[in-house]
Amino acid sequence: MTVEFTPVERSSAATQAMRVIREMIVDGRLVPGQRLPAERELSEMLRISRPTLRETIRSLVSLNILESRQGSGTYVGALDTAALLEPLQFVMALSGRTVEELFEARLLIEPALAALAASRADAGQVAVMRVVLAEAPPVEADVALHRLVAEASGNKLLATMLQTLATLGQASRARTSARPGVLRRTAAEHKAIVDAIDRRDPDAARAAMTEHLERIAAEARRSVN
Repeated sequence: MTVEFTPVERSSAATQAMRVIREMIVDGRLVPGQRLPAERELSEMLRISRPTLRETIRSLVSLNILESRQGSGTYVGALDTAALLEPLQFVMALSGRTVEELFEARLLIEPALAALAASRADAGQVAVMRVVLAEAPPVEADVALHRLVAEASGNKLLATMLQTLATLGQASRARTSARPGVLRRTAAEHKAIVDAIDRRDPDAARAAMTEHLERIAAEARRSVN
């Protein structure tokens, strides 16, 4: 398949080239797994020098947008959420405000998702939540339940935002789950959330999720102090 690349201006050429390639991925002209043209051809298409192209590719590879395969070429990456967020996870790991900002965001989004789930979840979705709580290992149940509540909300945009937060919060979850008594209390709080959703009680679901997240936030703060 022949793909037309838009030439870029010489000033800030690497930045402009990155923008062009990202836009082509967003609008579907380039798709995950697709091989980019060879270096000489691509530099001519973009009208940039080959050293500038190499800088562009290195930058996009570091962001997990492109993938360089030795002896094969450069490909569009898988573009899954976890891979794309790895660079941001590293930045957040260096920030002392990571825990505060993460839970501030979760407290804005997840109680609302729980309330929506109480209004919209069907019996099958509630049944899956209960099976997860009863049968999955505690940490896996924690991850799965928050995802299931988000899906049951019926708001795909908010559910995607929560997936992003869950990925960024992996390190925090690992620390808090190891603290004494956390998993036991978490299990009881999860049950309260699901019970409220099952009763179709948005206010109770919102309150149960808020109480759960506020306690976990406190545990997370203690784990980093």
